[in-house]
Amino acid sequence: MTANPVHIYGPRFSNFVRSVMLVCEEKQLAYTVGFEVDGNHVAFKGEQHFKWHPFGKIPVLLEGTLAIPETASICRYLDENGQLQLQPQKNSQIHAQHDALCALISIDIDKALVRDYLLEFAFPKGENNSIRFDIVKEAQPKAAAAIAIIEQLLQKETVLTSKEFTIADALLAPMLHYISCLPTGFDLIADYPNVEQYLANVMTRPSCQKILTAKEF
Repeated sequence: MTANPVHIYGPRFSNFVRSVMLVCEEKQLAYTVGFEVDGNHVAFKGEQHFKWHPFGKIPVLLEGTLAIPETASICRYLDENGQLQLQPQKNSQIHAQHDALCALISIDIDKALVRDYLLEFAFPKGENNSIRFDIVKEAQPKAAAAIAIIEQLLQKETVLTSKEFTIADALLAPMLHYISCLPTGFDLIADYPNVEQYLANVMTRPSCQKILTAKEF
C-alpha cells in the first residue's frame, strides 16, 4: 500500500462503508470517504461504478489504479498493512473459522438485519415516504432469529468473544448499532443480553465511538 490515503467509495451511513472505516481506524490508515473521487463526482450505479463493481454495490476501495469490491475482501486487503492484525493468526483452523464467520455476517446476517429489515426505516418506501410497518413486521421474525444466532455465538468461545477486535467485529458492530437505534419494539437488542453486552463493549472503543453515530444522509 502507498502512504497516500485510500478512498472508500460509498456513503458514510452504509453499514459496510462503516465496517471499512472501522478497519482503517483500528489500523490507523489514512482514508477518505464518499462519491467524490479525485475531485470528480462518480455517480452511484453509473458507468464507472459498474466498472469497479459489476453489480453496482458499495463499498469499493480505491487506491491509485486499484479498485477492490466487496467489504470482507477490502478488509482483508487493508489488514495486510501495518503491525496490528485484525485476523486471528494462531492457526489455520481459527483463521478459517474467522473467515467463515465474516461470510456469515456479511451475507446472511446482513440480509436479515439490514437489507430486509433496517432499510425500511432508513429509506421508507410507503406513501409519502412513510414506513411500511406491515413489511417491517413481516421481516421482524427473521431479524430476531438472526440476532438469536449472534446470541448463541456469543455464548461460545469464538473470535466474537475474544478481547481482540477483528474484521468480524468490524462487520457486525455497525449492523447491531443501527438496530439498537430503532424505535422501542423494533430495536430487538434488549431481548438478547449477550448481544446487548457485546455492543456495549465494542462501543467503548475509540474507533466505534467515532464511526458508529446516528445515520448521516
